[in-house]
Amino acid sequence: MKRLLTLLLSITTALTLTGTALAEGFALSDFGARGTGLAGGMVGRADDASAVAWNPAGITQLPGTHTMFGFTVIQPAGTLDSKVNGNTISTDVDRHTWVNPHAYLTHQYSDRLWFGLGLFSRFGLGNSYPDNWPGHYNLEYISLRTISLNPNIAYKVTDKLSLAAGIEIMGADMLMKKDQSLAGYGFPLDVQNRLDGQSVGIGVNLAAHYKFNDQWAAGLTWRSGVSQHVKGDSKFKSDVPGVENAISPLLNSNLHGNLHLPDQFSAGVVWRPSETLSFEAGAVYTVWSRYRSLNIHLEDPVNTTVYSQKNWHDTWAFNLSAEYQALDWLTLRAGYIYETSSMDAGTADYMTPSNGRQRFTVGVGFQWDNWTLDLAYAYLHIKPLDYNSSTAAGVVPGRSHSGLSHLAAMSVGYKF
Repeated sequence: MKRLLTLLLSITTALTLTGTALAEGFALSDFGARGTGLAGGMVGRADDASAVAWNPAGITQLPGTHTMFGFTVIQPAGTLDSKVNGNTISTDVDRHTWVNPHAYLTHQYSDRLWFGLGLFSRFGLGNSYPDNWPGHYNLEYISLRTISLNPNIAYKVTDKLSLAAGIEIMGADMLMKKDQSLAGYGFPLDVQNRLDGQSVGIGVNLAAHYKFNDQWAAGLTWRSGVSQHVKGDSKFKSDVPGVENAISPLLNSNLHGNLHLPDQFSAGVVWRPSETLSFEAGAVYTVWSRYRSLNIHLEDPVNTTVYSQKNWHDTWAFNLSAEYQALDWLTLRAGYIYETSSMDAGTADYMTPSNGRQRFTVGVGFQWDNWTLDLAYAYLHIKPLDYNSSTAAGVVPGRSHSGLSHLAAMSVGYKF
């Protein structure tokens, strides 16, 4: 299983250049184009194969066998203003593109029992800054990629109530680069420190879906926190001739550390006033208080701990969405999400320059015979973050602003 997840991470890495997290903190919320177009309004609906990620109990609404695969393309942007010696220096986040894939399979075994399998990413982070920018001692590059393999069993208890349970096997790959001064080692210069690690963690999930009548339904999902016990190495690089050979035996080492990813609770209520029109209101609660610190233990010959305090806050995300089947083969979608901030002002760093977010979404779906094609676009607006009270190492006074992301998603589905 570990080899399989390593392969899946390698495939994801090949598709991925870099990106930025798309829910507050570094949670992701794009598990399919339909859900992207509905701003996450799929917990109550939960009536296509992507329900494996949104609300696995909903797959009891899918007769036979259903498959879906696709991807989301993300293009982030933003600017950080840093106050240095009385001057303000503006730095644009490096422009990159991130591709986040997904794939699902559901199968009905009997009138009561269903199986669902999902491959998707719930957490991810990517930010890149120019060399020697004012915050280079805190961060120059960060990439956190995860891929989850999530098998589920769903059971229709009654014609109205369905329950589901699953196991989430999550692989993680983390890479961070920043500069470090070697003045204390007798070298009056900076070198780049590269921290690289991988891990596999296990989580569980429970879900429920209830149909009150033909017009009203509701869904509830819990996904447990996943602890990643990361192992890797710490290496130093310098462009100055001779320095790299001198510092490598002194500072290079293996590393291990713990990354505690949060529990998530999702709820949604859907109203269908007619067969062609539906509305959903939902909420997601993410327990980011689990992410209290990021501790990296450097082994021989360094034998020290790099301690990065976080003290993040739990967050809420509230969504509203509408879906209208304009024609037998055409469905229109729109949605909105508001997210509270996870940041602690005293420990804010450059990994996630965000202080809360809003997302505006639109989408369209096409159906013919057993095929579906879903397309979506989302605009993500990121609120400015103030760094003037932060005590994080390498962070300088200033603020982030003009943060945004453009997202485009596509999913193709087929039912047997």
